[in-house]
Amino acid sequence: MLFQVARRSTVNVARNVSVRAFSSAPARRNLISDLYVSELKSFKPAVVSAADAAAATKAWKLPVSPKSPEVEGDITTDISAYEAAEVETEGATPAAEAEALGDDWFVVEELKPTHHH
Repeated sequence: MLFQVARRSTVNVARNVSVRAFSSAPARRNLISDLYVSELKSFKPAVVSAADAAAATKAWKLPVSPKSPEVEGDITTDISAYEAAEVETEGATPAAEAEALGDDWFVVEELKPTHHH
């Protein structure tokens, strides 16, 4: 009998502990969130058809390829005229240049004598 009493007391204690540990908060109403949820539920998106999608987009086409630059005039005649032209130079004749360069290419200034005191 003592065993049965001890067993019943442990079962009662276990029941009381489990009941005491369980708690729940009461549900509170929030007007803003209720309005938001009701508006979300009532929202029906507009159906988009293929014609609407085609009207909203622009058809793709490749860009126009650029034209190659054109050369003005006949380039072969210009090149042949350039090659046939005589070379123009400025300055004196080569013989006159050689005489002018003789000894004057290196100029040394004369030193003034300095007097030591």
